[in-house]
Amino acid sequence: MRIFATEIKKLFSSKIFILVIISAFILNAYLMFRTSFSKENSISDYKKIYSEIKDMSDKEKLVYFDERINDSGKGIYFYNWNIFYELAVECDNIVNYQDFIDNIDLQKKSMTSVSIFSEPDTFNYRNIVRTPEAYDKVRDVVPVFSISKGINIALDNSFSDVLCGIIILFLVSSLMITDREQGISKVIFPLKYGRSYLLFNKLLALALTVFLTIILIYFENLIIASSIYGLGDLSRPIQSLNGFLGCNLKISVASYIVIYILLKSAALFSIGAVLSLIAVVTKNTVSFFSISSAVIVSEGLLYTLIHPFSVYSIFRYINLIAFTKTNEIFCNYKNINVFNYPVAVIPSSVAAVILISVITSLLTSLIYAKKRNLEFKRIELKLNAVNENRVHSALYYTFYKSLFQQKGILITGIFILLFGFLNFSFIKKYDVTDVYYQYYANELEGPIDLSTEKFIQKEEQHFAELIKRYDELIESNAGFSAEANDISEKLAPESGFKMIKERYESIKYTDNAQLFYDTGYKRMLGAFGYDDDMKYALVVMLMCIFLISPLIANDNKYKMQSIICSTTSGKKEYYKRNIFLTVLYGLISSLIWLSGYSAMIYQYYKFKGFSAPIQCITSFNSFPVYLKVWQYIAMIYILRTASIIVSSMIMLYISCKSRNVTIAVLINFAIFAIPVIIYLFGADFMVNFGMNPWISANAVINDFSVMQIFLPAIFVLYLIINERAKKF
Repeated sequence: MRIFATEIKKLFSSKIFILVIISAFILNAYLMFRTSFSKENSISDYKKIYSEIKDMSDKEKLVYFDERINDSGKGIYFYNWNIFYELAVECDNIVNYQDFIDNIDLQKKSMTSVSIFSEPDTFNYRNIVRTPEAYDKVRDVVPVFSISKGINIALDNSFSDVLCGIIILFLVSSLMITDREQGISKVIFPLKYGRSYLLFNKLLALALTVFLTIILIYFENLIIASSIYGLGDLSRPIQSLNGFLGCNLKISVASYIVIYILLKSAALFSIGAVLSLIAVVTKNTVSFFSISSAVIVSEGLLYTLIHPFSVYSIFRYINLIAFTKTNEIFCNYKNINVFNYPVAVIPSSVAAVILISVITSLLTSLIYAKKRNLEFKRIELKLNAVNENRVHSALYYTFYKSLFQQKGILITGIFILLFGFLNFSFIKKYDVTDVYYQYYANELEGPIDLSTEKFIQKEEQHFAELIKRYDELIESNAGFSAEANDISEKLAPESGFKMIKERYESIKYTDNAQLFYDTGYKRMLGAFGYDDDMKYALVVMLMCIFLISPLIANDNKYKMQSIICSTTSGKKEYYKRNIFLTVLYGLISSLIWLSGYSAMIYQYYKFKGFSAPIQCITSFNSFPVYLKVWQYIAMIYILRTASIIVSSMIMLYISCKSRNVTIAVLINFAIFAIPVIIYLFGADFMVNFGMNPWISANAVINDFSVMQIFLPAIFVLYLIINERAKKF
């Protein structure tokens, strides 16, 4: 227990870890409130409706909703009518629960009689036959219609899972890697309890901290959800919750919350156990983060890409990411296809989580107990290696150290794949209005002249005549005639025409004005928001963090400063080489981002009007400086690249000041990656914090504010004061 207490104390004495925990709780609370209040339907409307129906039976509630829906066109009530439709569906499911159970039996009879499902040796047949039996225990359940929103938003949000995942990453780094990074592993190994027993206590500390984190995060969610919507009667059956009608467990909502927390804790501990195994097997921090990222991304892809009814569905359900989706496991009865035999998801998921946790924990303990001291092993390998007589430059060895010893090639390869995945997932959202707008933009493509004005006037007159004729048909009660339908179809392009006309009116007095399809440019330049910028920025920042953080921090770990200062080139040249490599990494990551993203924009939108003034693009017609489109894009790309290089230099500075690679990675991750992650979770204001607006570049030019320079200026001022203080 003494070692266990020491590990816990060491963990919570870390200022970085405490900062991460506090930030996670604050961010989680913010995102909970933001998610709740950003809903289309008003919270106050929900509360008013529930207060009106609280004394009604479920059947009376259903009648109440039907009456309100029937009155929706009369304007009698001041509610958002979507609420009544939503609650009517929920209430109908509750009232007709027994019909739902009976339909499962009917489906069995009807589907097994169909030829494609009637072969007894197939998974489909066995699954159909087994499903009704799974619901035998809940046939007498009587669900109750009550508030579901509170429980749903508290237990079903991805941002809480991701925040817990970040905490686990910091936990594993602190518990499993810090000793090695600080160089005390070689002192601990020879001790009586310095191997298996020590690792057992580390895993125990990991399990306890994960459990406490889950309790605090999700109790925070429940408290916030209770204050906003309410949780309803927690003793009601789980089938009463919206989305859980198909659950085949006879439990209450309160029991489910307990099961949820236990399984969520076990699932996240299993991830922590896998990461711990990777930490013990890998020889350095960079390898740990690289392999861990590859494992988590691979699991995520398997979970996302494999269809639930695929023959490979076992890789979807027995999956580290799937284990964290507790609601999906319990909301409905499902079977996994295991060699054409159906295996229930709930027991198999629970068993798999336990087995993975136990097996990885045992493997981690065994490997940790048997491993040799990495420092001595590395020296021995180098002594036995065949050395070349050829002498390389100091810059060559700097590259060699980063690319091979610190696994820079592996990191670059992984992130090139991530960039490829982002490009693969790039889509052009279908918008009917934009389709017609593109048609008119292509028709009028080129410089604005008299023919452009004539075309606009002709189309305007054409649509005016169609509208006039349509109104006449409506007035004569022929609104549902074939002619009216034909006119309605001909009026469909009007929405696109209005856009091109408005654009024409706004730019016709601009020097050298041209019309062309500009939706791709607007997306590229942030007119539709900064989601694209931030998605790519996250990958760029992570790539730079893992490449740059080890450059000097790894030498600090082995206290190489005295050796470096005594060489011919000295400390100054040492820093110059690392700065050169840092700038190069920044340029490479920027080039991969910009080239891939530009190729996607060209593929889906094309580049037209490249030499036209930027003022010809909607949203940029008031830009104060006369620039051509290609010049404006070049300015954005140069600013973005410069910002990435500056960020990379700050990462190098943090690496220089860190005692080991783990600390450098964690600090850089907190400064450069977490703000982007927060933005991607819906906190749009984060685009103006830290380096985010500068890496986006679009945010600085489109929505410049003092806040965008405040934090970077404070940080630079701190560095200047800190360096000057050392001289005195």
